[in-house]
Amino acid sequence: CRKLTAITIPNSVTSIGEDAFYSCKSLKDITIPKSVRTIKRCTFSSCDSLETVVITKGVKTIGEGAFKNCASLESVTIPESVTLIGTDAFSYCKSLKSITIPKSVKEIKTGAFGECRSLESIVISKGVTMIGEHTFHACTSLQSVTIPEGVTMISRHAFEGCTGLQEVVIPEGVTSIGDWAFDHCTGLQEIVIPSSVTKIGHNAFHCCSGLQEVVIPEGVTSIESGIFEGSGLTRITIPNSVTRIGDGAF
Repeated sequence: CRKLTAITIPNSVTSIGEDAFYSCKSLKDITIPKSVRTIKRCTFSSCDSLETVVITKGVKTIGEGAFKNCASLESVTIPESVTLIGTDAFSYCKSLKSITIPKSVKEIKTGAFGECRSLESIVISKGVTMIGEHTFHACTSLQSVTIPEGVTMISRHAFEGCTGLQEVVIPEGVTSIGDWAFDHCTGLQEIVIPSSVTKIGHNAFHCCSGLQEVVIPEGVTSIESGIFEGSGLTRITIPNSVTRIGDGAF
């Protein structure tokens, strides 16, 4: 329905099917009523003119690719009823500038906000336990991020290619920083790795050309291949717990 500009979804609706409004290119705004529990796969994907989305409290799951490629989307409200943000849910929403992830969300799936190149601000509330692979991949306008307490793992490629990222706060409790997690974060100048971290994956800080100093915490036993290759390091502290330094680590 390429000419559909507006729609009112009544409170009687409990489910909206996959691809239900896929590529409705003239649709400008949408409010999801509280009666809906799940926004399914690609429900509003490629709605090029969609600017504003209000998700009413009651929705629990934002499905895979639900708003993928909504190129004009600038604002979305995620309520505290949502527990899961699915794979590629908001990927390639190139006009999205800010997002607040409420404390009800436990998991952010692969690529949920990948390639959101205008995204400047993200607030991740306490409650999230894992940041999935490619979650914020190539969010080139993102300048800072605070990862909340409760997160135990930063997955592979999570912030890869966030070239504008200057500051990351990683809390105590994080035990693993995945492969390529901050690869090509060329603006990153400082990173404090908490003492709880025991594993830093290969190429985790590859080509972080602005990064000058790092302290590896006690407990890390291996500095993996390529981990700081292409970085701007002038100083690094390696603890006695390290027994192995991988190929091309520096």
